[in-house]
Amino acid sequence: MGGEMKKKKLLALALSAIMLLASCGGGNDKKASDGEVKPETKTEEKEDAKTTDDGKSLTLLFNKQKEGTNFDTPWWNRGDIYKVITYRGLFKADPTLSEFTPELISDYTESEDGLSYEFTLKDGLKWSDGKDLTVNDVKFSIEGALKGAYVNTIYTNAFSRIKGGQDYRDGKVDSVEGLTVEGNKIKFEMDKPVGNMINVLAQFAILPKHGFEGEDMTEYANSDFWKNPITNGMYKVDEVVTDSYIALSPNENYEGEAPKINKVVVNIVPSDAILNAVLGNQADVFNSKVPAEIAAVKEKDNWEAQTVDTLFYYSLIFNETGSDDGKANEFIKDYKFRQAVYYAIDRENLSKNIFPEISTKLTYGVPDSDSKNKNTDLEMYDYNPEKAKELLKEIGFKQDKPLQFKYYMGDQSSVDLYNAIAQNLKDVGIDVNVQKFAGDAGQELFEIRNYDIALKGLSAFGYEEYFGEYASINKNFQKLIGDVGKKYDDVYTEFLAESDPDKRSELLKKMQKIESEDLSKMNIFMLKNVVFTNTDKVDTKGAQFSNPWYAADIGFEKWELK
Repeated sequence: MGGEMKKKKLLALALSAIMLLASCGGGNDKKASDGEVKPETKTEEKEDAKTTDDGKSLTLLFNKQKEGTNFDTPWWNRGDIYKVITYRGLFKADPTLSEFTPELISDYTESEDGLSYEFTLKDGLKWSDGKDLTVNDVKFSIEGALKGAYVNTIYTNAFSRIKGGQDYRDGKVDSVEGLTVEGNKIKFEMDKPVGNMINVLAQFAILPKHGFEGEDMTEYANSDFWKNPITNGMYKVDEVVTDSYIALSPNENYEGEAPKINKVVVNIVPSDAILNAVLGNQADVFNSKVPAEIAAVKEKDNWEAQTVDTLFYYSLIFNETGSDDGKANEFIKDYKFRQAVYYAIDRENLSKNIFPEISTKLTYGVPDSDSKNKNTDLEMYDYNPEKAKELLKEIGFKQDKPLQFKYYMGDQSSVDLYNAIAQNLKDVGIDVNVQKFAGDAGQELFEIRNYDIALKGLSAFGYEEYFGEYASINKNFQKLIGDVGKKYDDVYTEFLAESDPDKRSELLKKMQKIESEDLSKMNIFMLKNVVFTNTDKVDTKGAQFSNPWYAADIGFEKWELK
């Protein structure tokens, strides 16, 4: 192993930013107020989830992703409570996401140069089906995440830096050379250091190798495994009814402190029905960034609100390459046109009037609140419609048909935002047709690409993920910006490897400068999230909530139903 090894305290470097926001689910009229659920006959017909002796259950919401939604992979969105209590990683993060303790490991070592790690698993770990949890499951999971098509980039970016990781991801080799197992130990040999590797491993859920035997891991997210998943956390899965609910109960093979709540029911619901679901007693805990939902629930005396800062970006993105069957609009590719769009949008007014209290105007990837890392020497594009008109005149802007401006978040506040942006653009002479994507957002954004401008949300784990969208390693975003990512590659690669706060700050400022000279992604504002708890139903023992897209220790084993 390269470099002198040292025993590490199980604390991580403080993150340079607060992390991510989760969208919450909605509800439908097939869920009963006590948490019992009645599935549609057209889905997998099963009896209602078994009740405990006292009939009580904690109810949660999960946003229905598409037709055929089951248990969602924790390799994409880690933070839903039901995934936090069913799956574990090597480490466990505290609610600030800056301090870490052992989860599946007993200890670890890291080399001084950050190029070698050795992790020792706890003895006697079991899966919910009774089979042993071993280092082979850890190796399988890391390699699976490198192959999978539906995996958060915080994992692929980090694991690609393990020796042979990128070759494995590209299909050039059959295993990752730098991952070796012996007994209950797994070793990482790195090609390049990853400054936040422990942070990432605290989020990465270990999945069972035997649960995916013979499966193509590139399509792991569509596996039948998710209809009856094997878990390693404090809860096991009793039942999954497609598009309806997930029933959980305590996992008798969990070696930690047993939870006090004997039944958890997760209602799978469409996002546009969340408010009805919550007010209809179909959830005891939920989170939101939608002003109408937040205002309505705050009126109820039995709901306690906790506001959480997150790195949730609302941004315009430009299709600079065009769709596969067409050409990009020439003006979209013009930097001065994108400048004009920035000047045309009254972001301050939109923030105050459409997302009051939870939004903050934003220009580049680092918010004003992070003064240490913010580059203050750049143009901040305050609202200036006359400047926008000047730039459009300078480039000879003209159009024979409206630009296609598309979106996928359908709550009323977001729709109001889209229409307000369209009016701002119209006021300076840019006509747009506002339309909702018809299908899956990811496919519409990065594969079909039948639009000129889109409004996209990003819940970022940290600055690594936000700026990682630009870098060439992000194959999806490159489909929109072409070779622009090469401008970021060198400094982004250096940033990924750096752990010194001062040096990271310098690199962040460099990347913001590149952003200002590019404007492929145009931030509107950043949103906070509000987590609500029904105090008539559940006592969380003063839990401090965290970024709802990422896993943190919220002391769930202490929670009690009233």
